[in-house]
Amino acid sequence: MLEQPINAPSRSWSTTPYNTDRGIGTRAHIGMVVYDNDQTLSHEARAILAIPGVALYESRILSTDDRSQPLSSDNLEDSFGEGLDVAVRQINATRPSDVVALGCTSAAMTIGTEELERRVHCTYPEARVTDPYTGILSALRVLGSTRVGFVSPYPRDVAESMIEGIEAVGVNVPAATVFHNDAGFARDDAPFISPAGIVMAARKVATADIDTIVISCTQMRASGVITDIEQETGKAVITSNQAMCWHALRLAGCRDVLNGWGRLFQANL
Repeated sequence: MLEQPINAPSRSWSTTPYNTDRGIGTRAHIGMVVYDNDQTLSHEARAILAIPGVALYESRILSTDDRSQPLSSDNLEDSFGEGLDVAVRQINATRPSDVVALGCTSAAMTIGTEELERRVHCTYPEARVTDPYTGILSALRVLGSTRVGFVSPYPRDVAESMIEGIEAVGVNVPAATVFHNDAGFARDDAPFISPAGIVMAARKVATADIDTIVISCTQMRASGVITDIEQETGKAVITSNQAMCWHALRLAGCRDVLNGWGRLFQANL
């Protein structure tokens, strides 16, 4: 028996019975893998998915690409590296995710949905899997989009690859714009492009004969201006973060109609 310290205060102890419930995620557990350098996705996802009964658990992944080199289609496939498998396992050690969302639009496009699903299912065999690129394609389908204006901070070859993927599902992309400055494309500038700059780019492509504006890249701070752009241009707006969050919710069986995040959240799969 442990001896009581000299002059220890007297203390009355009791036990309290308790009940357990299903915890935070009574409706859905959504796991998200985010790049270690991401400045935007975590913030926007938590704002969009602030829904009672929906739990969001995040894991960060150490990117294996050389950030001193320009972003290109050639190095995107290696960007997740072996760290993806570890990051998926670290999402939540107590409860498997209902949906796992992998947060990089361009890398997801390059690696491909089937390969991402295969890797996630090694850890969570029953989980549904999404990513921003898959979310964008699903959003285009449910909104009935046929002509798209494309906005991104990507170099031209990466933007062209994504546009080709959109056109492969039967959607025309007659207008596109990429952000640049006097120094050219700086790959780490995307999270620091102002929302006003994003609106300006959306206005530029909206002058074309289009019905939808796609703003691609999880680092872009676009979710907060979706409604403003839709009201000003009359076009539907799809962003990487909005589309992935919407798709994750719908895959988890949550059909909530949310205001403030664009027309997309009025739609179901």
